[in-house]
Amino acid sequence: MKRIIQVACLLLILAACKKQTASLENPIDPNTVNIIVQATSTPNVYRFINAQIGKTAVAKWDLGNSSTATGDTVLGKYPFKGDYVVSLTVFNGITAVTKKVNLSLTSDNFDLDPVYGLLTGGAGAAAGKTWVLDSLSDGHVKLINNNSNTPWNKLLKTGKGVYDDELNFKLANKEVVYKNNNSSYCHGGTIDGIAQYRLKELNANWGTTTSATADGGDLQIAYTPNKPIQHWTMQVRNGKHYLQLYDGAFFFFYRGQADVIEYEITSISENEMVVTHYENLPASRASLLWRDVYLVIKKGYVRQ
Repeated sequence: MKRIIQVACLLLILAACKKQTASLENPIDPNTVNIIVQATSTPNVYRFINAQIGKTAVAKWDLGNSSTATGDTVLGKYPFKGDYVVSLTVFNGITAVTKKVNLSLTSDNFDLDPVYGLLTGGAGAAAGKTWVLDSLSDGHVKLINNNSNTPWNKLLKTGKGVYDDELNFKLANKEVVYKNNNSSYCHGGTIDGIAQYRLKELNANWGTTTSATADGGDLQIAYTPNKPIQHWTMQVRNGKHYLQLYDGAFFFFYRGQADVIEYEITSISENEMVVTHYENLPASRASLLWRDVYLVIKKGYVRQ
């Protein structure tokens, strides 16, 4: 009998210590749902805590940096300076309650995003990192839409002003230099009834073309970018990196855009990178989901 009483007492104690969560009978006051923000020892890394820790169902977070998380305590990493809105959503026993907090960062911490280092060589690479087309691989350029996939086989465009082109990216000042040895390659067909549409667009927004030689539906051009040193920026959207080029630089085959051209970094490693350009001008090409895929490698890299 004594042992039975002891067990019963233990069960009562455990029941009393059991975590009390929100319920219809005992809802949490929405005004007490808040976010606790803690800086960590790493710049631009913050800890976010559900102020009702242990009292709600699973806490769901939108960290404002294209990332989401669950749990009462989560970490947010912010490689780029700027303003972010962090939101927490919990169930208070009756309904979902969302609270938000603003986070303002005045400096970058590129070490938090390896893509920056892989693209440029990192802060320690004063000379930057140079990329070229992988001309020795089949499919180093693929021109794709809803109905077709046209790859360039290895060395297909030898002597056409494309394989000697280089893009040098630096982390400092986000500089990029498009070295084309005075010759580039450009989409040059008739689009929407406008003869040599891309060439006109290129001259209007990107640089100066002094001559053009037809190569099928495209053009080999004598081209000089608007500025001797061009620039780049990068955005992360829905977990993907998007690289924007300005001032006359592009990935080796001009396929169209206004005064900035954007590429999705589809994959990247120390020696290889795949970038995809989704065409949005003119509307006739955007409607067919034209995208252009480029396989590039670090200059000097030789596949084994």
